[in-house]
Amino acid sequence: MPCVKPVNSALIDPDRRRRVLAIVGDTQVGLWVVRSLVRGGLTVHAIVNSAQGQSAHSRYSASAWTLVHRPGQAGFADEIEQLVRQLDVGSILPVSEGYHNALIGVRERFEPEVHLFSPSRELFDKATDKDCLQQLCAELGIPVAKGMCLDELMTQHGGESLCFPLVLRTRRQNIDAGKVPLKAAYARDRAELDRWYDQFRDFADNVLVQEYHPGAEEHVQILMHNGQPFATGDYIGEHHMPLAGGVTTQRISCHHQPVIDDTVRLLQALGWQGIAGVQFHYDPSSGQYIFLEINPRFSGGLPTVIMAGFDAPFLLWQSHFEPEKMKKSFYQIGLRSRILGGEANWLLGQLRRDLLPPGQKHLHPLKAIGSFVWHSLPWITRDDSFQLTDPKPFWVDFGQMLRKLGARGHDIIGHPEK
Repeated sequence: MPCVKPVNSALIDPDRRRRVLAIVGDTQVGLWVVRSLVRGGLTVHAIVNSAQGQSAHSRYSASAWTLVHRPGQAGFADEIEQLVRQLDVGSILPVSEGYHNALIGVRERFEPEVHLFSPSRELFDKATDKDCLQQLCAELGIPVAKGMCLDELMTQHGGESLCFPLVLRTRRQNIDAGKVPLKAAYARDRAELDRWYDQFRDFADNVLVQEYHPGAEEHVQILMHNGQPFATGDYIGEHHMPLAGGVTTQRISCHHQPVIDDTVRLLQALGWQGIAGVQFHYDPSSGQYIFLEINPRFSGGLPTVIMAGFDAPFLLWQSHFEPEKMKKSFYQIGLRSRILGGEANWLLGQLRRDLLPPGQKHLHPLKAIGSFVWHSLPWITRDDSFQLTDPKPFWVDFGQMLRKLGARGHDIIGHPEK
């Protein structure tokens, strides 16, 4: 496997348990995983997607590597095992679902000698199966949108049993085929629904259709330890890219206790241990919300969560290796952070009048420009990559922003898929 940052022996902890192989991708989420772990006193060897991975340019990473094989390819597990032995680490920490999914299948090659920070196969499959979660929410009385599979809606109900507008999402995320090629697709009327059905017909049994509820995306990052929530951090997604439903490019930390309470009830019902990101649609005007999905990983807004006070990656490591030393900290409400490149493309999307979710309106061009400039002030909104003590990743991100300016999508968590 290619080495893109040679091993810095001065950063290697003599205790193997405190050495981590972190599969972090190229983005700011992985960068903050590295920063969190190293600030906690650990050694982190980073696996990135390319030489331009932000973690490869961080002063905190002890080394950085790229893989020849992708998850699902025959040589993937061998390559990870070779790195584990070569670097003599005590644990493996993946960031994206694709790597979790692949490593869970070969867990026995590493444990118990090397701990894998991934849920069990049973829990991972349940957490990524929206049918299972819909049923569980109904049993627990957690608000969830009315919905059904696309094939059932169209063949058994003639497309008429749900109220428009509708949102279409992948039902089961981690199967080889049949993913919706968008994070979310919307049908405002029957004609749009028919057009989506024509596009998704071959895998309509893996498309979940739900009635759309207005509001903002609220994400809860949570660490479950011994069946209880050790720490939580929630945030509202203020801007997204694509505008119609994508990753959060600007977000603000918040706290809504009913949302957190339902998050805990859901994860306790699953028997969840470790980290999870639970997503809701929250209506600020009414306080009402509905459950959307569980992400069995760090949320895309991890930089906001850490800057607000929830040091999720290091606490996750501690929960396995030194739980007696775990400490809770104050979570700051109202802290904003943003992805510079994502926000630049959000602005272009507003100026282009890209498609929005149902019921939302574009900002006036001057107001959109004003918002982008206002949130460029560091005392108003923090940057997801910039840190005075670790500046190089920001300049890498800035270069990537220039190359990707005008892109209509944004990868935030380092998915292995291109």
